[in-house]
Amino acid sequence: MMSEEFSDSFCRYLGRIKTTRHMILAAGLFAAISSFLSLFSTHLIFVFVGSSVEPLVKILSYILPFSLVFVSSFLLIRGFATVHRRNEYLWEIAERDDLTRLVNRAGFLRRGRNLTIKAEREVSSLSMIMFDVDHFKTINDTRGHTAGDMALRHLSDILRQICRDGDVVARWGGEEFAIILPDANAQGAAIWGERLREKIAKTPLFWKDKALCLTISAGVTEWTHEGDSLEAMVERADKGLYLAKAAGRNRVHLMRSHLETVPAFEQDVMFNDDHGTTGHVA
Repeated sequence: MMSEEFSDSFCRYLGRIKTTRHMILAAGLFAAISSFLSLFSTHLIFVFVGSSVEPLVKILSYILPFSLVFVSSFLLIRGFATVHRRNEYLWEIAERDDLTRLVNRAGFLRRGRNLTIKAEREVSSLSMIMFDVDHFKTINDTRGHTAGDMALRHLSDILRQICRDGDVVARWGGEEFAIILPDANAQGAAIWGERLREKIAKTPLFWKDKALCLTISAGVTEWTHEGDSLEAMVERADKGLYLAKAAGRNRVHLMRSHLETVPAFEQDVMFNDDHGTTGHVA
């Protein structure tokens, strides 16, 4: 476990190496340590053996190990850093939704599991919001799928404006979105969700010189620290979304307990790592 953590930390460090100066510094430090060890071992040999060419050997023991280790370390670190950055880029591409450029479902699940582990370890707050666009099918049917795509991009732009850097914002699928809010309890997330609902309702999408007003229905839940799981959080948030729509749409529903049952609810969620009313908090 310790070796894996060290390896992960070392790879993250390599991923941060972006300049030649940084690579030279890292390679020089490694070479200096290696040269010191080489010189020390050479000194021990001459203490016990002795030789007439001892001064020359000492000079070479300073220069050759440092030069060889420095060059090889520089090339190795540069290669590892390049590979790590390319791998991160490939991960980023694989976990992005093509239309909205938000995180896709696979990326949401991977990052979400890491955040739940962190929340459990640090006993910190963690909340989730799931929402979808009210009457989205009507937009596609009456204005076309291009307008529907524009509506999804419009929502994505709003989410990027108001979400924090540490939040995980994803297009869950279709017109449904999911957000994980680290260090946010249920009540705070519900208030934030209400602000999001108001922001979307007050920010129309202009399509062919006409204003298209969008509203959302959202479900909110919180990590319970009682044998909870990411999948259970998604199910609770999805139930909250269902109740918000059943109550008239354009509102936020807070699901406080995973034991709460919802009549006629059928979860439309799959876990696959591959790929007009006044709003209120119910």
